[in-house]
Parts: sequence; structure tokens; C-alpha cells
Amino acid sequence: MLSRVLLAVIALTGISAAPAYALDKVTLRLDWVYGSEHAPIFLARDKGFFKKEGIDLTILPGQGSTVTVKLVGNGNEEFGYAAADQGLMAYAKGLPVVSTAVILQKNPGSIIFPKSTGIKKLTDLYGKTLGVPFLSVGEKQWRYVEKFNKIDASKIHEVATDRNIAAMIEAKKVDAAIAFFFNDGLKVESDGTPMDWILMSDVGLPIYSTALITNENVIKKNPDLVKRFTKAFVEGWTYSLTHEREALDAFLKGNPTVDPKYSAMKLPEVLKLTQTEDTQKHGIGYSTPEKWEAMQKALLDMGIMTTPVEISKVFTNKFLP
Repeated sequence: MLSRVLLAVIALTGISAAPAYALDKVTLRLDWVYGSEHAPIFLARDKGFFKKEGIDLTILPGQGSTVTVKLVGNGNEEFGYAAADQGLMAYAKGLPVVSTAVILQKNPGSIIFPKSTGIKKLTDLYGKTLGVPFLSVGEKQWRYVEKFNKIDASKIHEVATDRNIAAMIEAKKVDAAIAFFFNDGLKVESDGTPMDWILMSDVGLPIYSTALITNENVIKKNPDLVKRFTKAFVEGWTYSLTHEREALDAFLKGNPTVDPKYSAMKLPEVLKLTQTEDTQKHGIGYSTPEKWEAMQKALLDMGIMTTPVEISKVFTNKFLP
């Protein structure tokens, strides 16, 4: 009789028969300012993938992977989305940063150029003017690719580039440039100049790109949160592969001031970077110790890292869905 009365009270008052739990409030620091390369993350939040895992997510813009890695490594943020190589280098310097999902398997660093230049391969750069971001990681990566492919640098006229690479190409100050293809390359194309590019990862550079990172102390203290967060994060990317327009709309809804044409061009190219034989077999986010070792060796060869670390400490696949 008592149970019937209780059920009647519940029905009349609208009280839920299921217990209510407070969501875990969690922040995610991105690698850069909001762009459609982050659309699957916005979709995962707005679609309820994080809430389904008991997480109230706040997405924060970044100021570069180096800054994001430091914030996570210092414990200021629980999670970050940053370049995997930056996480590796940070760990070598004592910051306890761990990757739980390598989302972009190929580094977007490229040699970009208008199609009208006729460039198809690296040796087609001979006699051309190449914009190089001197004293940067991009330059070091280019030097690695040059050496790996036995390119005669004396046959290429190199000039310094600033952040406005797209304008230099459009003004024909350079024939080609070292840049992220989905940033400067597609920006030029969205302005009306057909572009092409050679991914440095396709010509010898073994560098993973952007990954979900956390602090190893977060893993020790709350492995369940890390598992739930990684699951929702990866689900957003997996869903976006077959619902690209929905992902783009989720991003544009939250960022109405961005260029919709450029954003629409960028997202499909970014999604392609998630796909390799490894991810097709094991799912988005999966990475291998062999490729982490290859990346570390390349960083050591480039002089970006000076001391190797135990690779098993800087990444894990155990939280992947």
C-alpha cells in the first residue's frame, strides 16, 4: 500500500524515480582558436555524447599546442587537444602529459602551392621560390624531409615567411611554402586560387599530429573519468565521418562569425587525416609504439628533442572505446 502511495506522489509531483547525479564539470583546452578542424568536438558536446558519459564539457580556445601541453602538464586543465609531438617533448622535460587518443594520424605540415605552378613532386621545387618559416619546427621538419629525400637545397630559392603565408602566395611572392595545408592552402583556394600540396608525412616525416591529452595524475586519480571522456571524444570524431554536414552545422552554430565556405572546405580534409590502416582496424584514436618510436627518433634527429623517453609512458590505447 505504501509503495502505491509513493508512486502516486511521484507521478503527481513529477519527481524522477531514478536518482539524479551531478555531471562532472570538465574543461578541454584546444590547440588553437576555434576552427572547423574542431567541429567533431563541438558536435560531441552538442549531440550529448559527453553528457551521456556524465560530463559537462567546456571547450576553450588555445594559443598553440605548446601552451596547451603546458597547461595540461601543470594541472591547470584536465584535458587538452594538442600536437602529439609536443606532448612527447613536454614529457621529456618533466611534464606528465599522456596521449589517450591520436586523432589526426598524419601531420598536416606540407609544401603548399598553386596548381598553376605545375609542381607534382619535391624535385619540381628546383628553380622555384619556397617560403620557409625559419627558426621554427616547420623549418626543422622541412630540413628532415630534404635530407630524407636527398633534395639539393642549393637549387631552391628560399625566402622567409611570416604568418600571412596565404597573402604571399596570392601576391606571387613565393611559388610554394611550408605550411599546414588545411590552413593556408585551403584559405588561398577559398579565395579562388586552385591549390595542391605535398604532405611531408607522405614523403618521409613520421610525425603523428593532434591528440587528446591528459595528465598522468588525472589518470591515477580518476581513470573512470579519463575513460568516459575519451569515449565521448572519439565518438564525436567517429560519428562525424559519416555525418560531416551535421558536424559542420554544430560548429557553425556555435561560431557564427567564421567563414562558412572556408570551414566547409577544411572539415573533410581534416577528417581524412584520421584514417590509416591502424584506425580502420582498431578505430579512431589508435596509435602504435612503433610509430611513437619513429616519431621520437625523428625529433631526436632534428634536434628538437635531446633526451629520449620510455614511449609506453607517453601514450596509451587502454581508454579507447
